[in-house]
Order: sequence, then C-alpha cells, then structure tokens
Amino acid sequence: MDWSPRRPSRARRHGAALLCGALLLLMGAPGCGRRAAEKAARPESSESQTEWAWLQRTKADLDARRARLAAQPDPGLQKETQALSDELNRRLAAFLNADPPVQGEPLSERQKAALRMKSDEEIYLARTWIEQGGDFQRAIDIYKEALVVDPDNPRLKEELARAEARRYMTRETFAQVQKGMEPDEVRRLLGAPNLNNVRSYPERGVTGWFYPRNASGDAAAVWFHKEDGRTVVYLADFDAVHPQPAAPAPVPAPRSAA
Repeated sequence: MDWSPRRPSRARRHGAALLCGALLLLMGAPGCGRRAAEKAARPESSESQTEWAWLQRTKADLDARRARLAAQPDPGLQKETQALSDELNRRLAAFLNADPPVQGEPLSERQKAALRMKSDEEIYLARTWIEQGGDFQRAIDIYKEALVVDPDNPRLKEELARAEARRYMTRETFAQVQKGMEPDEVRRLLGAPNLNNVRSYPERGVTGWFYPRNASGDAAAVWFHKEDGRTVVYLADFDAVHPQPAAPAPVPAPRSAA
C-alpha cells in the first residue's frame, strides 16, 4: 500500500500563493481603510453570492466523502474526492483574493467564514501528512503558514501544538510495542513512520521503522521480519540510533537467525 499522501495540485498551491500575496500587499498599501469602507458600502454581487453558496455546498459534500473514505477505502471515490478538493481549494482561494482582508479593518462575517473554511482545509491536509506519511515537519509548516493568514484561529493553534508535541517519540508511547505485532498494530500505536525513515535490508530479511526522539538525531527503531508467513516485530529498541559517533545503525539479527 502506498502510504504517501497525495500532494496538493498545482492549482491549489497557486491559489494559496495568490492569497498570501494579496494579504501581504494589502498590509502596507496606502488608503486601504478608505477602499475597504467603499467596498463595504457596495452591495454584494449575485456572482459572489452564488459562488459562496457553491463553496458551502461543496465543502459539506467533501466532508461527507472524506468520512466515507475513512470508514471504507474506495479508489474511485478517492480520485473523485481529490479532484473535488482541488477545485474547492482553487475556487476558495480565488474567492478570498476577490475580497481579501485589509490590515486594520475588521473582517466581515463572510470573510471570517471563508478564512475558517480555508483553514479547515489546511488542517485536513496537515493531518493527512501525519496520518499517512508520518511527516510532522511538513504538517507543522502547513499550520504555521495557515496561521499567517488566519492568526486568530484557535483550531490552527491547537493542531500546531499537538503536532509539535507528537513530533518526537517518547519512551512511554514506544513501550506499547511488543514482539509479534504486525505493522498495522504498530502504526495504530506509534503512528505512521515517515517514509524517509523506513529502511529495508533484503540481505537480512528485515525492515526497520525509525521514529525520531529529538532534534539531535536520536531515534527509536521497530524491527520487522517474516515469521510463519507473517511480517511481525522481532525487536523494539528505543535507543537504536544516536548521532554520535556518526555510524550507520547496526541491523539486529532476527530471533530465528540468532
């Protein structure tokens, strides 16, 4: 199974860049307060109302699809849902860029709702990188970038704090792993390993999952091998890797080879 999360499409990345650029430009633009007041005095266009209605309907539909996928994976539904997600994020960024927040001016209720919708999508994306790819750093970067645009969002702050707290493996959490566990059991207990931290050693018939313990490079390791036709844990070593002295981690021998 491919555990790497789908990357955001070019349209989504471009839309997010436009949104951030618009906000940065407005932060120092002269006369923003006057333009904001003039805009507030103008009635909302029917096109804007129609687009906002589409965004709300599509977000609800997207959330329902994601819930179905979480309960029962479906490749066809996954592909459709990803395409819908890309379209939502592209049009949401365009909607925000058409009426961006202005520094020093209060947000309208519509702007607040649109920003929260955008932040919810970023939270979903960041969680995907953690749950499927074990990439806490990428998730943390997503949360921090989202907070630049939506700095008062309590959910973003909570998710960022949670990701930072889970970024490194603790001895207490790691102690739950036992010999004989299958990969799915380990994944449920420790989370998915970062794909860059999975190593296979075909000559020994073993695979190691490495979980960072700190920023210095220390890592815990879960070692798997084949036993009676099943892939299971034969060793869990919290002190497996240390950055000093610099040397590759030794591969422990499976019990059957001892």
